Amino acid sequence: MKRLTAIVLGIAAAVTASRSLANDAPLKGFLTVLPVVRSVPAPASLPSSAVKPLPSFQYSYKASADLGGGTYSGTIIGTSPFATTKTGVSIKTQIVPLVITINDGTTTVKYDPTAADSCNGGHTALATVAGSPIFTKDITWTMNGVKIGKGQYISAFQRAEFWSLVHGSNYYLYLQPVTMAKRAMQFTGSANGQNYTAGGGCAPLGIVNINDMDARIQALITGPLAASINAGTFPIFITKNVVMSTSGVSVSQCCVLGYHSGLTVGGNLQIYSPFSFDSTGYFGGDVSTLSHEMGEAINDPTTTNPTPTWGNIGQVSGGCQNNFEVGDPLSPGFGTPTKSFVEVGANGLTYHLQELAFISWFYNSKSLGAGGKFSDNGSFGGDAILCSAGGGTH
Repeated sequence: MKRLTAIVLGIAAAVTASRSLANDAPLKGFLTVLPVVRSVPAPASLPSSAVKPLPSFQYSYKASADLGGGTYSGTIIGTSPFATTKTGVSIKTQIVPLVITINDGTTTVKYDPTAADSCNGGHTALATVAGSPIFTKDITWTMNGVKIGKGQYISAFQRAEFWSLVHGSNYYLYLQPVTMAKRAMQFTGSANGQNYTAGGGCAPLGIVNINDMDARIQALITGPLAASINAGTFPIFITKNVVMSTSGVSVSQCCVLGYHSGLTVGGNLQIYSPFSFDSTGYFGGDVSTLSHEMGEAINDPTTTNPTPTWGNIGQVSGGCQNNFEVGDPLSPGFGTPTKSFVEVGANGLTYHLQELAFISWFYNSKSLGAGGKFSDNGSFGGDAILCSAGGGTH
């Protein structure tokens, strides 16, 4: 069974619709991670020996005494900031639009991220994402009062995360976007998909099952897209107003807005991430979901990078986490400060990016990050507190 680590997210946080859903549950947006659990052979047309995997480095971090001590090791995408010579790298990032049609037996709705959307100012979801600070390089970033330089958001975050090691160098991690042809998916029958239209949103909301969606995405990666997607690329799959349920297609188990995961193809790790662009108004956040998942996929590509057990006051689902998921601690509804988003203008639009936690927050009371802080927008002034100590953040 796949483990879900669900958290509330959304620029409007856990938005309650104007009409209650089943069991009077509020309509909430969640993010999650699906562990890498599947291994498949490399396609005959592209043997694993012909694939150059994404660049990555191994880190080993000693936890401070307040986090229980011990040494933790993991893998991060990019070049090592701990190396003597700091270098940059670009990784091919494929944007795959998923055109999803749901026929739930009552209504049929086509959700197309490539179509003009009156609920999104007439812009397509695809164009809005492609023109965002996730991919735009001409934005100059200041994080925690420190001038990080010009570039994309994830690259700026990686620089800020390791600032004491990389400042003054040309260290970067650029995402090289390639928009691919749209792919159609059909979900037929009430057991496979639902169109939610009664909540007063600007547009219908589609709901499908997360395991069904993941199986279909993996089938695309290992099937029709295998000639262009491989372990040396990072595909992301954009849906418009289609979210996922963790059990069946029940609104009471809704709504997963995105996740990151991977599978092993021919012995190499293939990372990927599907995400929903919301124009219904239920969740908002433009590219907040994408920025969250991109940051986490880069810093926890294997989905198993271990950390001391941490937890935050007000955690919605209770319990603790012990993984290096840089977006989770700063997601609304997870006991976070009020300023957990970075607001940035690009291409005539205002975008809302998820604030992300630095590696130091998870492991050590001494920050490697910009301004001596523990997150990229100053919300964390100290490292995590062990969950066994009652939860909380400094």
